[in-house]
Parts: sequence; structure tokens; C-alpha cells
Amino acid sequence: MRQKRISYKIWLLKHSKKAFTLIELLLTVTMLSFCLCGILITYINMFFLSDLSRDITLTTNAVQAKMEEIKKTGFDNLSALNDTTFDLDGFSGSTAKGLIEVTNTGYSDLKRVRISASFKSRFQTVGEDSNFNGVLNSGEDADANGRLDSPVELVTLIAK
Repeated sequence: MRQKRISYKIWLLKHSKKAFTLIELLLTVTMLSFCLCGILITYINMFFLSDLSRDITLTTNAVQAKMEEIKKTGFDNLSALNDTTFDLDGFSGSTAKGLIEVTNTGYSDLKRVRISASFKSRFQTVGEDSNFNGVLNSGEDADANGRLDSPVELVTLIAK
């Protein structure tokens, strides 16, 4: 009878799940910490992306305002604006710069105006003008096309 009682208690201990084992608890905590770290990294990246989006919007607005100023300029004075730089509204002069390029087309009464802007957003330079001087220096032309490129560019044709 005593033997039966002991084996029944052992069977009961093996098959009753009243508490978590240490391994189960460690696995649960590890999986939970991985999930929380993933959520935290996503949350931090969203801060960076929202700052970048804000800076791109500010830059786009400044470039559009500059393009409107250029459209008010007389057609004969457009060539004088070629390769000129300007500071972007909303940024300090050392963290953003715009470049105006005016080129002739195949028609004498039509000019192509291109404005590109580079800026710094959270310690990251957006655009190829990494030193913000408006000049294509060595090492800045990432795609080797001979001009400063940026995600914020406006191109238009202006007729006489």
C-alpha cells in the first residue's frame, strides 16, 4: 500500500502543472525581450523617419519658393542665375544649400532651370553636396553624372 501511495504522488507531481518550470520562464522572458526590443527599434526608427520627412518637406517648400522667385525674373536675366547658391529657409546656412542651374535648350526662347537642394537631417547628409558649398567637389558625385543630385530637385522650362 505504501508503494502505491508513493508512485501515485510521483505520478501526480509529473502530470500536474501548477507552476512554471525555470526553463519555461526563461524562454518566455527571452521571447518577450526580443519582441519588446523589436518594437523599441521600430519606435526609434519612426522618430528618425518623421524628422527626415519634416526636413524634406521644409526643403521642398524652400525650393518651390525659390523657383517662384526665378519665374518672376526676366528671361534675359536668367543666365546670370546659373550656378548660384542660396540658403534654404528653415535651416542654418551651414546645414543646407540650394543650387540653381540654368541651361539653354535647342530653342533660343526656352531655358531649362534646375534647382537641387542638399541638407542635413539628424547627422545625415541628404543630397550629394556634403559640404554645402554648392560646388561639385571630388567624392561628392555618387552616381558620376557630373552634377549635384538630391532627392529634392525641381526642373522647369521657362519661355521668353
